Amino acid sequence: MTFIRLSVLAVIFSCCVLIPAGSRGAYAYAGGTGVFIDRFRTQTSEIKDTSQALTHYMMGQIYDNFGDSETAVKEYENALKYKSDIADIYLKLGTDFLLLGELDKAIIKAEKSVDLDPENIKAYLLLAIIYTAKGDFQKAQAEHEEALKHDPENLKVLTFLSDLFVVQERFDKAAEVYEKILKIRKDDAFIYFNLGIIYSKLNLLDKAEEKLKQAIEVDEDYLEAQMVLGFIYEIDGKYAEAIKQYEKVTAIDALNKEAYVRLGQIYYRLGETDKAVEQNRILMQLDIYSPEPYLRNFGIYASEKQFGKAEGVLQEALENGVSNAIIYGSLGYLAILKGDNKKAIDYYTIASEKDPANDMYKFYLAVAEDQSGRRKEAINILEGLVVAKSGLSEAYNYLGYIYAEEGRDLDKAVVLIKKALELNPGNGAYIDSLGWAYYKKGMFDEALTEIKKAAERLPSDAIIRSHLAEVYYARGEYEKAEQEWQKALEVDPDNKEIIKRLQEVRAKIKKEKPGKS
Repeated sequence: MTFIRLSVLAVIFSCCVLIPAGSRGAYAYAGGTGVFIDRFRTQTSEIKDTSQALTHYMMGQIYDNFGDSETAVKEYENALKYKSDIADIYLKLGTDFLLLGELDKAIIKAEKSVDLDPENIKAYLLLAIIYTAKGDFQKAQAEHEEALKHDPENLKVLTFLSDLFVVQERFDKAAEVYEKILKIRKDDAFIYFNLGIIYSKLNLLDKAEEKLKQAIEVDEDYLEAQMVLGFIYEIDGKYAEAIKQYEKVTAIDALNKEAYVRLGQIYYRLGETDKAVEQNRILMQLDIYSPEPYLRNFGIYASEKQFGKAEGVLQEALENGVSNAIIYGSLGYLAILKGDNKKAIDYYTIASEKDPANDMYKFYLAVAEDQSGRRKEAINILEGLVVAKSGLSEAYNYLGYIYAEEGRDLDKAVVLIKKALELNPGNGAYIDSLGWAYYKKGMFDEALTEIKKAAERLPSDAIIRSHLAEVYYARGEYEKAEQEWQKALEVDPDNKEIIKRLQEVRAKIKKEKPGKS
């Protein structure tokens, strides 16, 4: 019934909707029935064509409303068979072809619409959108600018043009357009907000601050603007103002988690860790099952080496039902720091069971196994990661280093460590591992090259200095070996192995050069 009624309506309104430009009112009542019938008879064909075109046009709109662009296209094309000079039909076709992803066809139809109606802003805007979808930003800009020639204050066109500049990260041009929009819409908080964001991208923080404040003046409850203003203060190093700003947000919205997060981070940055912890405590109350606030406080305590408090906050999370993998993983990491490898093994085992796809938990489980004297178990875990083609560079390096240390599978050790460097190029520890594997293979020149590079990247690493000393010792360059062990001892003065090797090399030098004190 709906379709029938609409078809009837189409016939009724045909004479006032789809009359081509230049037509006269030939169908109006002229004062007598005879005259009306006479004119009707002379132009019946044109009326029928217009009626048919409108019927298909209206049917196309119905299908558009139902999201059926393909059928809508067929209806619009049928309408064109009866009336081929109606700009709006081409505009509809261009829009539907855009929705169907047929961009070249969309351009042809939109251009035809422009040809028929050069002042149709919608047609230029459609062309601009199509060119944007094609990635042809230059042509898109040209179409926007053409539309603005006909209507310089068209807000929709100006907004799309500014968005086009933002997509291209041409923030200076986007700012120019938004300033034009502001002259038209001086009371629009959203425009001030967007302009503030754009100025922040240009690192014009004073201007960004000004626009965000204006957005808030227009709408004092504009929380997003309030938050971004606080962030601008942070970037600018105005921490006191940022704190006040975020406190305003929490006064408006006491449940705003992001504001408490930002406050906690600022307090931590300022060294006011008690206040940072307090903000995270508020977050725990807002969402007792979220692991993030517990982990933030854990991070604060761990960085201050307050391991008891760090462990306490994680145990509190477990007591409150937050028993996900990351909590157990953090407990495992803390256990490794404390040297409690047995607990570390337990925690990382649980973490791996809860999140079996996380290779990092398996890696640290292997580390804990190795440090507890269970190297066979560690190797099994690491080899499992390698066989599974893990993307974790640490696993390849650690396994390769174990092989090098044990003097076994040295060719495989080199391959593994090179894979680690492929995944994490320039890592000083991995470069040292490669050099050490070369050393174990008796390739002293190659070992020296790699370990010297590692020492340049990590000059205060006692292990790398010791490795370099061993290479020099193997090459018979005892004085250089002595220098490197001395540097290693300065970093790690209680290391008995370094002290022993330093004494040995000095004895060697004294034996070879008795006169040297």
